[in-house]
Amino acid sequence: MSNALAIASVTETLAQTLGAALPGSGVNGASVTKTRPDATDLPKVGVNVFLYQVSPNAAWRNADLPTRSSDGSLLRRPQAALDLFYLLTFYGDDTALEQQRLLGAVVRQLHAYPALSRQAVSAAISGVAVLAGSDLADQIDVVRFTPVNFSLEELSKLWSVFLKTDYVLSVAYAASVVLIQTDDLPPTGALPVLRPCLQAVPFSLAVINSVQPQTLGLSSPPATAQLTLTGQNLEAADVVAFLTPGISQPIPGVLLSSNPTQGQLVVQLPAGLRPGVNGVTLTRYASLGSPPNSSQRVIAQSNSVAFVVQPMILSLTFSAPQTITVAVFPAVGSSQKVSLVLNQLDASPPGLPLAFELDGLPDATKPDTFDFNTSVTPIGATEPLAVPPGAYLARVRVDTAESPLETGPAGGFTGPIVTVL
Repeated sequence: MSNALAIASVTETLAQTLGAALPGSGVNGASVTKTRPDATDLPKVGVNVFLYQVSPNAAWRNADLPTRSSDGSLLRRPQAALDLFYLLTFYGDDTALEQQRLLGAVVRQLHAYPALSRQAVSAAISGVAVLAGSDLADQIDVVRFTPVNFSLEELSKLWSVFLKTDYVLSVAYAASVVLIQTDDLPPTGALPVLRPCLQAVPFSLAVINSVQPQTLGLSSPPATAQLTLTGQNLEAADVVAFLTPGISQPIPGVLLSSNPTQGQLVVQLPAGLRPGVNGVTLTRYASLGSPPNSSQRVIAQSNSVAFVVQPMILSLTFSAPQTITVAVFPAVGSSQKVSLVLNQLDASPPGLPLAFELDGLPDATKPDTFDFNTSVTPIGATEPLAVPPGAYLARVRVDTAESPLETGPAGGFTGPIVTVL
């Protein structure tokens, strides 16, 4: 491949190649210049080389993809593949047909030798100081020239819109391909394979259809609870993991028993789950490498099924002025929303709302204890109102999960109760 001097090296090599072909035209004093066709320093007799367009090469543009791995490390040196379009203009005495004679010499040269040889590139850049570091001659493919067939409309646009000068006899050529690489150090090669180690693993994706129970409350520490997973292709070797709000890494679980014939696994919930919507998933590993137990690879992963962990109220106290303190289990994450829902047991005095929802903010130092101010805007109201004295049923809501209410023998709700004074 070649570096950033490749484009200029093509132009210089083309100019010297045409310069060597001009004596065959029989035009005395002809020279080659490399400037714009509307410049003032054009030759009176000779050929001007002008690079007027550059475009990506369709065949090579994606040959280096991808260039980097997912962690950003270099896989191969990035390269740009370009086609260069040159406009060759001819100057001389029209009465002596000098322009046409120069055109004949140039066309003959590029048709007979359409590729820039590596020797020609090396010789051309050796005498140009600004191109001393060019490595175009080492490019994997040589640069080839093909004539561009301009329609009369395209030719008129080129001269009238871009060049804004009087037309002179001209011809266009495309140079392809120029491969430009970055200066990044090439990536080190991987170690060769010492010996192949192949293992055929049958593909059977584990699918969890349901969990029981779907909603459960954890008792005060130490909390132990079980889930029964039901699905297809469940195996005792599957690794159980739990996903909980606010924790990015899965929490491993413990498999208690398995019944593959009935498609069931019984797992124990781990410590560290938070109240709210949680998830459970299964991962299947295979032992690869040599010896086989030296490396574990994930070969299949089940879907994630949701279940709800209810927050449990451990203690509930009212303290003046206007503060209800609630201790909950399990601990709440810092990004979770916590609120306290109060329902009056006694509807007196008449006309006051029966339900209140108090918002609380988690304390990073006490993720299981929250204070709620009883001066709030009640549900359905627009003005702040202090919760009136009385007895209230209390429920803690964490995100969308609520703590359960206690029921009595008659079937009504009996607690937890907080008394506001």
